[in-house]
Formats: sequence, structure tokens, C-alpha cells
Amino acid sequence: MRVATLQGIRFRSLRDATLEDCGNLNVLIGKNNSGKSNLLSAIRLFFDFFQTSGAVATISPEISRQTDWHAKDSTESIELRVTLELSNDELQSLVESISAEMPQVRNALSGDKLGNLVTVVLSFLRTEMQVGYISRISFGGDDGVEETVIFAVSPESALDIANNFSKAKNYAQEKNALERVLIRFPAEEWRMISERANSTAFLRSVLGSGAGDSTELRRIGRMIQEATSYSEFADQCRDRINGLEQQRELAMAAEISHPVTTFSGDSATVPDYVTDFVRRVAHTSVHHLSEQRKPIGEVEASRILKLKTSRGQGSVLQEIQHVVSSLLGVEIDAFSSDTPSARAGALSAELDVDEFLVQVNGSGIREALRLILDYEFERPEILLVEEPEVHLHPALETALMQYLKNVSLHSQVFLTTHSTNFLDVGSLENVYLIRKEAETVVQRLDVAGAEEAIPEELGLRLSSLFMFDRLVFVEGPSDEQLLRTFADTLNVNFGQASLGFVTTGGARNFTHYATAATLSFLRKRNVRTVFVLDRDERNLKDLEDLQNRVGGVSEVQLLQRRELENYLLNPSALSRFIQNKSNGLSSPTPEEVEAAISEVCDELLPIAIERRILKRVCRPVIPDRRPVIDRGDRGFDEALEEQLKLALEKISALSSEVEKIREECTEEVQADWGLRKSEMVPGDDLLDGVFQRFGLRFSKRQDALRIAQEMEKSEIPAEMAELVRRLIS
Repeated sequence: MRVATLQGIRFRSLRDATLEDCGNLNVLIGKNNSGKSNLLSAIRLFFDFFQTSGAVATISPEISRQTDWHAKDSTESIELRVTLELSNDELQSLVESISAEMPQVRNALSGDKLGNLVTVVLSFLRTEMQVGYISRISFGGDDGVEETVIFAVSPESALDIANNFSKAKNYAQEKNALERVLIRFPAEEWRMISERANSTAFLRSVLGSGAGDSTELRRIGRMIQEATSYSEFADQCRDRINGLEQQRELAMAAEISHPVTTFSGDSATVPDYVTDFVRRVAHTSVHHLSEQRKPIGEVEASRILKLKTSRGQGSVLQEIQHVVSSLLGVEIDAFSSDTPSARAGALSAELDVDEFLVQVNGSGIREALRLILDYEFERPEILLVEEPEVHLHPALETALMQYLKNVSLHSQVFLTTHSTNFLDVGSLENVYLIRKEAETVVQRLDVAGAEEAIPEELGLRLSSLFMFDRLVFVEGPSDEQLLRTFADTLNVNFGQASLGFVTTGGARNFTHYATAATLSFLRKRNVRTVFVLDRDERNLKDLEDLQNRVGGVSEVQLLQRRELENYLLNPSALSRFIQNKSNGLSSPTPEEVEAAISEVCDELLPIAIERRILKRVCRPVIPDRRPVIDRGDRGFDEALEEQLKLALEKISALSSEVEKIREECTEEVQADWGLRKSEMVPGDDLLDGVFQRFGLRFSKRQDALRIAQEMEKSEIPAEMAELVRRLIS
């Protein structure tokens, strides 16, 4: 039995949210407070209802607080709609159960008309009597099979059933308490017990956790005081136990005034096939590893120690130790402890990790062990895991994700995460992006479509495609760092705008990242894309060509200055930074820095001209292969030779025009030099030249970010501030 679909309606942040087409491994990824945990809680509480109530309806269910209702509006019911995929054996058992009770419907249940899906709707009312109940069970669900209702309950019917069940539960509790009395009150201690029977505290201490409430204890106390002997008391207890069992059975079988709907019509009682189905769902083992986890320690040590000391369990222990060793690279074992156990009946034990107590190991190892041992001990049919990446370094995240993928071959896994590493490991079919707007919104991500649309060689992380509403493509990691720093200084929140960065590795890779498939996929996801490129030696014609390549699907932002480092040339900020970098050995004034910038620019004039020349002369000249392929009746060698000749002619023409190109480039650079020279030269070369004036060297990797962090809001150039703000507009 596994979950095919979950729909939460009016439950906490879930106004109406659905996990569709659930698979073996289901990853719920999103920001904090988006509602991921509420979706997992909905699954757990669904199965908890069957396991704790064991009935169609119950009074005071676990879902009962005002805050469990969406926007605290409890005027309507909470609904948890779960479509369960049954195995063939489970389906056949349900069909046989219905047919045994209603032979006339056997033909209607034959064949493959029903499918293997059963949808169950739990409803929760917050009235004077808080009630949780199964409001509908039906064949069919989300596979196109027409829904066939086999059981339905109205709110009025649910109250009737819950009242009957509450009575039966009270009878059962009193019966269990009396049975405990007969076990815990030996005949030889009758006199002492009868003398203290008026003390509910004494009776509770003797009977323990199954003592019942104060009313039951007072009733037992009166029975003891009124009896003249132990045998008389014991006979009264047995008579009462038999009477309570009869009353319990009558309450469970009592007809209700508001009938329920069954497969064959209305009924005043709950059919046995429904009771059997409730019992089967209740037997589904579900383990929920919540975000607030208990520290690993004595409990796990005791279980490992028990495996060590139990006949035939050695192979089980070895398998667990092998899993831990291969995943975490550590060895675990357990030993008897000299410290008495705080748990009654438990072995006193200590857990060792690489021969050290588990408590002195790092939190990452302890958290990973928590998950692994929980699964290996419990082996649940459904595993719910919240934030498995907590305290884990990236390599351990990847190893743990691979472990969960292996686990999902045997158990259905649902996990929530903030970590994009869990999305980028690949081979994920069921990934859900959870967003919080007015309420929780669930979007099933098209991972397969992304893998087809995005060339693998780009190295573009899948998480970047799904986790952000805006993607900014930049040439290098330092570009992203500088833009983020400027944004922080300008109080522009990239995180709030759900903006992410993709590093292309240089402008030469623009065409690879700007493919139609990539941009089309992102547009379908309503992801806005922007390419931020260095100006270098590009002109307006180059910008127009770049815009044409992205076909209006994306946007190209060409820097006004040559590169991002040219936006760091604020004399005041550089003055402060140079003083800090030199530990006070050099303290230039802003005026001195400004003069140094001007001098170094003039020294770099030849380089600025050379870069302009190289841009025009060193464009690729590539022989055209198409005329060779489509050569018709001509020979291959002849056609190839012709294309090589044409390429050589182009290179020869360029060679003859170099001097003319030099003159034109010199004129272009000098025309703007007086006003824009610090914007036209290579920024890292300019900064290094300025630093050398004051006995230092500039390191782009180390110093660029630190200079940006030094700059105040007013020191950031206006065009850079405009660019940063435009990225989130």
C-alpha cells in the first residue's frame, strides 16, 4: 500500500494543495515556512487516524486545534484526501470482503474495471464535540478510472458513530483497568489493599499506566471497600468485565439514527468490509523523522546490543554496520554500560562510533546515523523525512541522498529539503516545488523535460532551473559576488526576488547557454533570464546581434564600462582599502588615488587600442563545411580546397588592412579617452597598476569583493545601481 496522491484542504497552510502522481522517492523542496512540513504531517496524521482510532469516526482526534484550520477558520471541515495504490493482493482482499457481505455485488466488482486505486477522505469538524471521521471511501482516483463510492458518511452520521465508539472505548478502558486489577492485586495483599482503597494515588501507583482515569479508580476503590473478601471482589470484577464486554459489543453494533452510504445502499450500521479496510490501513507502517529529532544514544545502542546478543541476529547487525561504514566511513558498535538505564526493562548500553562514544562525534555524523538507524531498525512501508541535510556537509548530503534513493526501492519515501544538492543528484522523477503565497502552493517539476532541454555539458544545475523566478547569467564567479555585494549595499534583496545566478565561464560561451531549448524551457516556467556581459570592446552593433540571438526570450545587459572591475574605481573607497590592505603602511588620500588612476590609464592607452584592434582582426575565420557536403557532382578534394582557399583569402585581406584598422581603432579610442578612459581600459590591469603605486599588488580573486564591500551606497556608480535594481524589477 502506497500513497498515489495527497490533497490537503483547509489544513494549516494548505488551503487546497495536492501532491500528484507520487512515486517511490518524492522530494519536496522550497524555502522556510513554505508548508513542506505540513504536507508531510498530513500524510502522517492520515495514517495516525487509522492507527489510533481504529474506527470510522472518533471524538477528539489529533487534528483539533484552532491552528490546524487554514487561517484559523474552523467553520468548514478539514479534509485529507489520500488516494492509495493497493497491491493486487490488497485489492483482492477488499473485493472479497465486500462480496462476502454483499454477494449481490460480486459481478460489479469483477474484472479490471476498478483499478488498484482507492481514495479515502478524512474530515475533521471543530464543533462542541470535535470529530474526525472517514467521510468517503471510493474505488478510482487519478488514473482516469471512474470513481465508485463504496462508503460515505455525513457529518451527522459521523457524530452518531463517534458517540457509539466513544461509549465502546470507555467500556473497553474500564474493562482493561479491571483486568489489570486482577493481575496486580494478589490475594495475599488483600488486607493492605482494602485498607488503602480510598486513595486514588495508591491505586494508580499499583496499577501503573493502565489504571484509567480518576472516576474509574474511585469506582474500583468502592468495589474493594464493599467486598468482604478477595474472592468476592474477584467475582465482582469478572462479572463486571463480562458485562462491560457485552456493553462494548452492543455500542459498536448499535444502529445510528443517520444512515451511512454503502456499496449497495444506505445502512444503519458500518459494514464489516469498511472495518476490515480500516484495520488494513492501520497496519501500514509509517515512520516520521521530524525536523526536531531526539538525540541518538542509549535507545539505539540497546537495540544494537540486543542484535549482538540474540541468536541468529548477527547478519542483521552486520548489514547495518556495512551500510553505515559504506555511507559515512565510520564503524559503529555497542557495549554494555556501567550506568543504569533510565528505561524500565532496557539494556544499559553505549553506542560507539570509531571507538568513541557517539555523543562526542560531530553533529553531521549523529544526524546521518539518526536517519540510517531509524530506517534500518523500523523498515517502514512509508518513510517521511524532514530536512535530512541538517548539519551535513555537501559530500555527505550526496551520499545520504543516494541512500534514500536505494531505500525507496523498498519503502515509499517523502522528504523535505532546502538543499539544492538533493535536487541536483539526478534520476529524480517526483520533485515538488513548494511555495508560500497566500497559502501553500505545490508545483510538480518537469525534471525529465529539463534534462532534455538543457545540454548536459553546460553543467547547469537543475536546482537553478526550478528554485528561482529570475536567473542572471554572468561570466565568472567574481561577477556574481560583486553584483550580490552591490545589491546588499543598495538594500536590494535578491533572495526575496527569488533571483539566482548561473556562471557561464566567459562571454565566449554565450551561444551555448542562450540556446533556444534552454531559454524556451525557462520561459515556460515563467523564469525571467538576463545575461550580464562585460562591455569589453563591444559596440551597439554587437549588442544588437546578442539581442537577436536570444530572440526576445531573454534580455542582454551589456555593461557600460569595460568590465565589472571598472566599477570599483572610487578613489575614496580605494584609499580606505589600500590603507587596510597595507596595515597602515600606505595611506594615500582619495586625491592621490584619483591621480594614480589617471596616470595608470594613460599608461594603458596602447593596451586599450590593441584590444580594439584584436577584436576586429582576430575574429574566427572558419572554412564553410556546408558547400563541401552539398558539392553535387564535384569531387570532395576540389570542394574542400575551394573552401580553404576562400578562408585564406579572408585572412590575407585582413592582413592587408591591419594598418588601416589600427588607425581607425586609435581614432575611436582617443575620441572618448578624455572622458571615459577609466571605463575603457581593462579594470584588473588598472587596479593592479594603481596598487603598485602604493607598494601593493591587486588580486582579482581576493581583492575585488573586498573593495566592493568597502564601498558605501553613494560610492556605487549610478549605472551600476540602476542595473542591480533592474535585475529584480
